[in-house]
Amino acid sequence: MEELDRKLLLDIVLNNLDKGMAIINRNGEFIYYNRKIAELEGFEPEEVLGHHLQEMFPTDESSMLNVLENGIPIYNSLQEYINKNGKKIFSMVTDVPIISEGEIEGVVEFVHDIDQIKQIYQAIQSFEKSIDSVKRTKNDGMKKLHEFKDYKTLNFELLELLKKIEKLSLSRSNVLIYGETGTGKEIIAQSIHTSSERKNKPFVAQNCAAIPETLLESILFGTVKGSFTGSIERKGLFEKADGGTLLLDELNSMPMHLQSKLLRVIQEGYIRRVGGSSEIKVDVRVVATVNADPNVLIENCKLREDLFYRLSIISIYVPPLRSRSEDIEYLSKLFIDAENKFKNMNLKLSHEVLELFNTYDWKGNVRELKNIIESACNVAGDDKYIKLEHLPCYLIERLRSRNLLSDDNQVKSSYSDMVESFEKGIISEMLKKTEGNVSKASKLLKIKRQTLQHKIKKLNIR
Repeated sequence: MEELDRKLLLDIVLNNLDKGMAIINRNGEFIYYNRKIAELEGFEPEEVLGHHLQEMFPTDESSMLNVLENGIPIYNSLQEYINKNGKKIFSMVTDVPIISEGEIEGVVEFVHDIDQIKQIYQAIQSFEKSIDSVKRTKNDGMKKLHEFKDYKTLNFELLELLKKIEKLSLSRSNVLIYGETGTGKEIIAQSIHTSSERKNKPFVAQNCAAIPETLLESILFGTVKGSFTGSIERKGLFEKADGGTLLLDELNSMPMHLQSKLLRVIQEGYIRRVGGSSEIKVDVRVVATVNADPNVLIENCKLREDLFYRLSIISIYVPPLRSRSEDIEYLSKLFIDAENKFKNMNLKLSHEVLELFNTYDWKGNVRELKNIIESACNVAGDDKYIKLEHLPCYLIERLRSRNLLSDDNQVKSSYSDMVESFEKGIISEMLKKTEGNVSKASKLLKIKRQTLQHKIKKLNIR
């Protein structure tokens, strides 16, 4: 009875938070979904629980699935989306991995509805759209695909490699790109498409790790109505990409039996929908990525050797960030400049943080660096430099565990310090918006004026 009361109490507390909260397990299925996030996204919790994230929210980019894959937290990510009821939602999202005994068991997501800064964001977006040219593709009129110039590096070998790849893009051959997670393989894949003769045809991307095995075959090859309960007549990704390019990201996550079917399609140029008997001709250039050495994947039965030979007619290795040290400072500055432009700040990277960055091993590569910079910029607020105290807690702990940072360093890494820094950033942004008017800022933040004045004094906000 006491245990039941505890669970009931916890459920009451979590369902009355002013923040949305969702939890997925290691299989990507929802195991918790509180009322606030249900209200934001237009679902009832019962509709979501037990279902795979991609089943409820089909998307090529999911921060929860990214964290589930690589174990790297994403803090304070600004997201805009249309919910089930057609309402535009603007939120700040934090995704944190649940790790037990070194294994990723799931992800917790916290969603803050920050409608009050929506107008600022939309104004900035409107301005940027007015000065940036938007590349339109046939299959997605508003989607801008990357070009080779978008891959930012100072590394000589990588720059030379990109030049060679750009010339090879005109070939009709399939491509295999391998390298660690977060090295920018998808940027290269998109650039190959935009530099090829297929650039005005569809570019379709699918992360093979983001879809349950039972759904992946029907997503790739399509379905015939009545082939299984609830099935409809639907084109697969190969048909949608006909004439263009299909990116199969993290191919090594695809089951071996499905890899054999993929091999057949690549060899013969025909697909057969799930439940169907007729052959459908497709003209698709396949670009595949894997996040480990292909030889090791073949040895571990994660990649078919015959499929590897078919795909690796053009084989590209993207080196990790730690092997190109010149890019660490260069990319850090690029990411900080982007945040400065977005938030009208003038932040710089402190010397002590840069030194630590140069000694860190960057297992998450460029993606991890970008997320850390974005998080630190949110926390830094009105400070002039990104300091150790602005870095995410998980990074501080990793640095300490690897003896790259001693306890003598003046680092604010407690939970209360991080909350305080987050508050400082939000309050500073609201005061900027209201030109220092405390009364207006308190209304936007939905707190009492006296409370805001106390926080301004406590947090030393000027």
